[in-house]
Amino acid sequence: MKIASYILPVIIGAVVGILVISAGEMYLHHLFPLPPGTDENDAHSLSIAIKQMPAKAFELMLVNYMLSSFLAGFFATLVAKRTQMIPAVVVGVVLTLSAIFNLIMLPHPLWFSVANLVVYVPFAYFGYLVIRKKGIVPAP
Repeated sequence: MKIASYILPVIIGAVVGILVISAGEMYLHHLFPLPPGTDENDAHSLSIAIKQMPAKAFELMLVNYMLSSFLAGFFATLVAKRTQMIPAVVVGVVLTLSAIFNLIMLPHPLWFSVANLVVYVPFAYFGYLVIRKKGIVPAP
């Protein structure tokens, strides 16, 4: 196993995941705008705004995270051109670590925090399974 051969797929997968998360969050900001007077550069102001967000916003955010991790795992596997799941799972772990950082910086509802932490690795793995099952990547 060559570690270097996994670096590019993990980077590509992480970039895809982060881009999808960013695009989804921008869209969600249009659907659920922050309350007037919220300073996006102030953690305290954002934490107050987060407490006012409806549950539907968190549900859609969770769907966005599921989609982003699925696509991240899919593209990591595609770039790796192999059926091993390591790049997809590593991308899921990377996205989970970024979620932990986000949850530490800004408080979220407990149900969302728990669900947020458990979606990345399974959905990245699902991205690996789909691309492997479709025959895009040759079986070992």
